[in-house]
Amino acid sequence: MLPQLTHRGNPIRAIAELGNVLGAFCCVMTFGLSSCWAANSTETDSGLRQVAARNWSLKLPADDKLVFSGALNSDGAGVNSPSILYPAPSVGGFIAAVITHALIVESQKSRQQKKAQEDADKVLDPYQSILSLITYPQLARPWVEKIQPGSGRSLINATESPRSDAWLIEATPVFLMAQDRRTLSLDNLVSMRAPGTTENTGLQYRVRVISPVVEGEDPAGAWSADAGKKLTEVSAWLFSESLNIATHMAIEGSDKNDQPFQTIRYLEGTTEKMERAQLISARCGRMLIKTLRGSLMSVPVKASTPPGSGGEVACANG
Repeated sequence: MLPQLTHRGNPIRAIAELGNVLGAFCCVMTFGLSSCWAANSTETDSGLRQVAARNWSLKLPADDKLVFSGALNSDGAGVNSPSILYPAPSVGGFIAAVITHALIVESQKSRQQKKAQEDADKVLDPYQSILSLITYPQLARPWVEKIQPGSGRSLINATESPRSDAWLIEATPVFLMAQDRRTLSLDNLVSMRAPGTTENTGLQYRVRVISPVVEGEDPAGAWSADAGKKLTEVSAWLFSESLNIATHMAIEGSDKNDQPFQTIRYLEGTTEKMERAQLISARCGRMLIKTLRGSLMSVPVKASTPPGSGGEVACANG
């Protein structure tokens, strides 16, 4: 996906942007998407993990409004664009034609994706009054209160600094409700810095956690019953699980996994899906895997325990 060239009034910046576009194009053509992504991701510094203290300060976003969206169906987000021939007299002309076509397609995709997201978000209509009352401190409190021996956890606001002996954690969570309302997922970008390190150094993990399936004939009613108790509790569990995964990987190190990549099957609601990934761990009917894109996923691998029992969530928290 190529970015738009926005600096039409500044030819120097426009040329610089064009250079970035061509560099990305050459990187993709030469090494493939996964290699280019890896080149731009945060590098893991093993020295960051050699910290005896296990104190954590979680900095909450300045905007207290949680991000909940409807999950897009994977088959509805693309744009049908026919293959075209590029009549170009030179290599430079060919590349210019490719970029022009890419920008046109990207503009079409942007309009279609915006409309698709608006339609997908309608799945949240029954819960708007509940979602307006859920806050970051409310979701973070269960993680903070579940203190492990020899460690400490605290919440700080956007303007506070962490303790001098504490790792700083910053999270950007996005919650996604499936269109059949059977599952709630979390995509969380978790950044952390060890004590004494500068702002430009640290670890970063992309973590996706998929909830157990909601059984029964009325999943919408299950989420909203008792003033949204289930919606709030599952959201808090997803958030805690993503932080547990990130902090564990920061201590143990994701680069220690020498397992081969394999095709792993998991459940998203009642649908079986597949991912090419490394298996990191498996327990309580769930797996933690690392994908080819470098992201971490906590996924169910079997049907949930009886409706209303909360067995998988309780097991994962134990």
